Amino acid sequence: MPRPVFVHETVDIVGQGQYAYMEHVQREPTNRMPGMTTLQGTFFVLGFGGGRWPQVVNIWDCGEDGWEGWRRNLDRLNLKRRNAFYGDWWDEASQWRAGGYDRVCAGVPGSPTTAEIAERGIRGSLFVNEVLTVRSGTQAEFLAEVVERRVPVFADHGVVATGLWEVTTNASEVVMVWATTVDAWVAMQRSLDSARGLDDGEPDERLLGCRDLVAEYVTAGDTQLMTPLPGTVYGPSDWENADLDDWMEAQAPEG
Repeated sequence: MPRPVFVHETVDIVGQGQYAYMEHVQREPTNRMPGMTTLQGTFFVLGFGGGRWPQVVNIWDCGEDGWEGWRRNLDRLNLKRRNAFYGDWWDEASQWRAGGYDRVCAGVPGSPTTAEIAERGIRGSLFVNEVLTVRSGTQAEFLAEVVERRVPVFADHGVVATGLWEVTTNASEVVMVWATTVDAWVAMQRSLDSARGLDDGEPDERLLGCRDLVAEYVTAGDTQLMTPLPGTVYGPSDWENADLDDWMEAQAPEG
């Protein structure tokens, strides 16, 4: 089958417009057009989780025909964009965003497609967005090692890969996206620290090998934690309900 192609967008958000913008992105016109991009996910980068904010990350699937699908979408964003596809959608979007950065990404063997994510029922209430720089020319080699060594260990901790992608617009970046929960992600961090002798949790020595793999290839990059818009391919069905008073009572020390 054709190689899957995705566009990974990092969007700078104006003020507190992240939620309105994410919902607007879900109504992007090409989502309803055959042969055009479809929204796999849209996420708000958590300010408490590492990385620059306020930002939204959008992931667009270029379709089952891979590069040919990307070509069609690149074409509609060329001179045909305004009248044929968007109308006032971009004007409305501009009230919530101030700019952004796109990465054209392609999947590697072992990275699930959007259809496979849906079929497997992969869901998350927290997503991990890794945009990493590796030694030039080693993107595919590193990702193959990730599939073999990192993916199964992370899955045992409830951290499941939804995207393992080579960035095609340069020779040194990879994008890895993982679906998880707050509790599972924190538990895995404690397990790694415990394997290093830095915490008193349950150690998993295999995580040391995952860390060493990253150290072997990665020279720079960022890891961000993101919250997904409900109703997307792997997001929850709705926002979680929370009451501030109940939360304060749950966090209060006993006695």
